[in-house]
Amino acid sequence: MAGRVPRSLIAAVLLAMLVAAGAVAAAGVLRYRAAEAAARAATSEKAAPNEIDARGCLAEPCQVLAFTTVGGTSVELVADNGARSGRLRVGGVNGQVIPATVTDHDVLLTQDSLQCVSGGWSACLIRGRDKDDRVFGQLIVGRSGNWASRQLFVSDAGYLALAEVAGNSSPEVLAAQYVCGDEPCTDKPVRVRVFDLQGNATLCTTRNYPSLDKLPGYPAVQLNQPALGKCP
Repeated sequence: MAGRVPRSLIAAVLLAMLVAAGAVAAAGVLRYRAAEAAARAATSEKAAPNEIDARGCLAEPCQVLAFTTVGGTSVELVADNGARSGRLRVGGVNGQVIPATVTDHDVLLTQDSLQCVSGGWSACLIRGRDKDDRVFGQLIVGRSGNWASRQLFVSDAGYLALAEVAGNSSPEVLAAQYVCGDEPCTDKPVRVRVFDLQGNATLCTTRNYPSLDKLPGYPAVQLNQPALGKCP
């Protein structure tokens, strides 16, 4: 029986093989975990300050086109790739996200597309210009941290903005409109219609202006009560 291998030696060899296999498996797990951690770190490093999470972007890369604060609350206009769709993000990364429906009218979002004004009711306009030089604006109104999209406004004369006019502690929407009757609206007089935050045309300028750039204070139009009357 001199050629027979002792059972103790066989057991020792098997044990050594099992230990080696376990070490290889453990090393594999450690390498996987290290690679996973490295991937997470790389992703974190690639996230630029102007990018947001998936709730605010549908087509990467995302870009924050405009940023402001309203009553201490951050408001960001975020555009998807191509700036033909976007979101309004209120209150930071974990805040409220409101779709920019104004882009349904074939407008391009730019750095000038966002305007916000604080008040008893605060408001933001997301604006964009189409190929016919009309300005479309989506009104978003907020109070006590709750924001909601209200309605769409259009200025065929190319000016749409928020301003405090009526003195009621909340902004109004100013929309410049051509005064052209039945004639084509080209180089025609303009007037401004003033809408409240419910979309009602409460006031209009009492006179027509020969062109858009003749409006008081243009390009940041300023109106006061004596210049306003009932809309025709």
